[in-house]
Amino acid sequence: MAAKISPLDYVFAVGRIKALENYLIPARVFREAAEAPDFKRAVELISEAGKTTDRLREVKTPADLEAFLEAEQAALDATLEELFLDKKLYDFYQQADEVVKAVGSAFLLDEPFFRNFFWLKIDLANLKIYLRCRYVGRPASQFEESFISGGRLEKKIFLDNYNSNLEDFAQFLKTTSYEQLWRQGLNFLQAQDSFVVFEREIENLVMDYLQSAKKVTFGPEPLFAYGLARRQELKLIRLVVLGQMLNIPAFLLKERISQTYV
Repeated sequence: MAAKISPLDYVFAVGRIKALENYLIPARVFREAAEAPDFKRAVELISEAGKTTDRLREVKTPADLEAFLEAEQAALDATLEELFLDKKLYDFYQQADEVVKAVGSAFLLDEPFFRNFFWLKIDLANLKIYLRCRYVGRPASQFEESFISGGRLEKKIFLDNYNSNLEDFAQFLKTTSYEQLWRQGLNFLQAQDSFVVFEREIENLVMDYLQSAKKVTFGPEPLFAYGLARRQELKLIRLVVLGQMLNIPAFLLKERISQTYV
């Protein structure tokens, strides 16, 4: 029988992750890069703040950017696969953005950090499904078919209020961390016909939760949080660098920039 993995077994791994965290890029850098006068300056700002300076500076086209991001993602995954002692946790990290696939990860429910993350992701997915279904006028049956079980928000709350005003649904979220997400996302959706703010606030809530891993001295939690933080960072690099390449207005880019791990 294999010996149980102890948090202390992650001493080396956490030390390595803490060193890598020093290279994570603050959200303010992405906002500055979005406002940069040109693509070259945007790349310089991001490169100076992160770890992949030379490689990012070599990017000239959208195809170059995608190749860079794929290489960075592959390097990140290889590092975490090496550091995770429990390979089931590494698999869960790989599926963290795909809640439906991760639903079968019941073995994690004894681990509070991962259990709560799992519940959070399910709730956020259901809130997004609900808002999209309501906004385009789909019947309750379609929402019910798409609903993901296993979160803290019960299906009954959604169905009982399916024909009420969308603004009124916020009152049922007052005891949760989702009320601000709902109000801000809904207000922007109604004003601009866009889910941009809703999506950004979802990312902010996830990042808020991942911050709790910084309090863990030893264990797999810091690895998991760093991996998702770096993954989000790569998304922001794509957003800002590609946006600069395509001359997308700075205010549009900044609306989509979520908070980061540092």
